[in-house]
Amino acid sequence: MRLTTLWKLAFLLCCCTLLGSCGFKDIDKRFFVVAMGVDATGKKDKPYLVTLRLAIPTSKIGEGLAESQIEQLESESIAEAVRNLKSHVDKEIDFGQCRVFLLGERLVEHSLTETMNWLGRRRDIQLVSYLAEARPNAHTVLRGKPTTERLAGNAFFLTFGKEGTVSPYTVTEFLFDSFRRFKEKGLDPYLPVISFDGDSYVVEHLRLLNKNQGLLTLDPKETQLYNLSANAFARSGVGIRYKGKQLAFYISHASRTVSISKGDAPTVHLKLKLAGLIEQSPVTLMNQFLPDVQKKLEDHVNQTTEQLLYKIRDAGVDPYGFGLHYLAQYFGSEEDWRHWQTVYPDLKFEVETHIKIENTGLIR
Repeated sequence: MRLTTLWKLAFLLCCCTLLGSCGFKDIDKRFFVVAMGVDATGKKDKPYLVTLRLAIPTSKIGEGLAESQIEQLESESIAEAVRNLKSHVDKEIDFGQCRVFLLGERLVEHSLTETMNWLGRRRDIQLVSYLAEARPNAHTVLRGKPTTERLAGNAFFLTFGKEGTVSPYTVTEFLFDSFRRFKEKGLDPYLPVISFDGDSYVVEHLRLLNKNQGLLTLDPKETQLYNLSANAFARSGVGIRYKGKQLAFYISHASRTVSISKGDAPTVHLKLKLAGLIEQSPVTLMNQFLPDVQKKLEDHVNQTTEQLLYKIRDAGVDPYGFGLHYLAQYFGSEEDWRHWQTVYPDLKFEVETHIKIENTGLIR
């Protein structure tokens, strides 16, 4: 019995010699991609330009000291470009830390089908990564070096991740949400637009897409209004003319509700509740003037929001997800979905805003 056991152990040891290693590579033998860009070249043989920003570890940390290496390559596919770029560096390329993917303006206008397909299949790409459109192209934006950047790619994370600046003009989009929006009925995708002004990154526009490509770009004021009406984003503001002077209302709290009537001509009822304080007013505001100011602010928000909603409807996109809300509200079947697609071009909107001025600010 003892001899049989020894033979079994010897056999197992021999088998262990045939096993391969796990292929693990130390951190000093890896190049971590902190941002990636994809552009359309317009060439038939090499339609994609892939740009990688690789972080270079350094012991010095400070403003303007971020070290990175840019590698770019044109190829017939994104996968082939990434595979070929491995021959341009001396370390293994790792996407585990890449949380920003920039898509060039020309690519967004043409088609994002292949790009989203690659992003969805790659196993080492995080679903919490940020997605954005780069102007004029991703290659130019990735080559920009902000003067205040302390770590490679850190400016992107602070801009989109809310750890740094929190701006009502910046609409953050995650990769997992884009996957959902590209496939979900009644909900269309969007991308924040990022550019480089020579010193820092600027994000104040929003590109609206259908299920394949970009169709409409919102200007900064429209982007701010979309962020407020679609995401109930506070820390925003509303400006009106009051008694010939400019008055600014700061929004500290915001909420929204949506209901859609059913019929041959559905109507979207959007209710907004906003609260905040008067941030700027050259006119002295007494308590008896507040109801009049609130009414003018409410009328202004109603009018501008309805204009934005009709503009988006006429472009044939639905980033608000009204179609999805309609199907959920009425337990929609395929027949209901076909009906919604038919009536969406004639959809009507009614916006009702309630504003509460909690404070008129401090006058010293």
